[in-house]
Amino acid sequence: MLSLEAVRKIIEETETTFPHAECLTCECFLGLVAQLRIDSEPDARVFLNGYRVDRKQMHGCLGCDPCPPGDRYALYTREKGPSNLITL
Repeated sequence: MLSLEAVRKIIEETETTFPHAECLTCECFLGLVAQLRIDSEPDARVFLNGYRVDRKQMHGCLGCDPCPPGDRYALYTREKGPSNLITL
């Protein structure tokens, strides 16, 4: 489980790469936030509550190339290690 410090570091590093203010409400960033919430200790989940967005404010990917939040999410999943999903 990720500690509050680890989650804070990932979020802060990701936010510094945002090319647009709209990244805070983009599905690319919010996907990372959701995954961190799943993988985090309770106090880190409380911190991540600050990143909750009303569904009406959420939007799809803006199509940025590169997409820093999406890239950070992909890096996180690679760092996390092999998936526990069953592959057919």
